[in-house]
Amino acid sequence: PHVWLDPRNAAAIVRFMVIVMANADPANAVLYRRNGADLLARLGTLEAALRQSLEPVAGVSYLTFHDAFGYFEDRFGLASAGAVAVTPERPPGAKRISALRRRIKAGNTACVFTEPEFEPALAGTLIEGTKARIGILDPLGAGLKPGPGLYGELMRGLAESLKECLKP
Repeated sequence: PHVWLDPRNAAAIVRFMVIVMANADPANAVLYRRNGADLLARLGTLEAALRQSLEPVAGVSYLTFHDAFGYFEDRFGLASAGAVAVTPERPPGAKRISALRRRIKAGNTACVFTEPEFEPALAGTLIEGTKARIGILDPLGAGLKPGPGLYGELMRGLAESLKECLKP
C-alpha cells in the first residue's frame, strides 16, 4: 500500500490531482497546472538524485521489518532479501526467526531495518553475534514537519538511512 515510495507513482498522483483540482475549481486551474508542473519537475530531479545516491549500495542485501518498501526498492534497484514479518501486526514465529538468523550469520545480510513505531528488540536478536547492523527506515515520515518539502525530505531520509546502514 505504500505507493508513494516510488517518485513515478507520486508523479501519477500529482497529475491526477491537478485534473481533479482544476475541474473542481476552474477559476484556479492555471495555478493548479503550474504548481503541478513545478512539482513534477522536482520529482524528476529527486528521482535522479536518489538513483545516484543509492547506486553504491544497490547490490547490498538487507531485511526490512515488514514489506513496506517494494515500490522504493523496485524503482531504485535495491537488493532487499525480504521482510522479517509479513505484516506488522503479526510477528514472525520461531521457525522464521531461526531461518533469518541463519541467513544473517552466513553473512548474506548487511542490515536489518526497523521502523520508528516498532520495537527494535527483534532486530537485535536477529543480528546478535553477526556483523550485520540495525538501521531505521521511516516510510511515513514520523517526526518530519508537514509542508511543501515533506515528500523530498522523506525520500532523501530513506536513501540516507539505507546508505548509512549498507555501506561497507
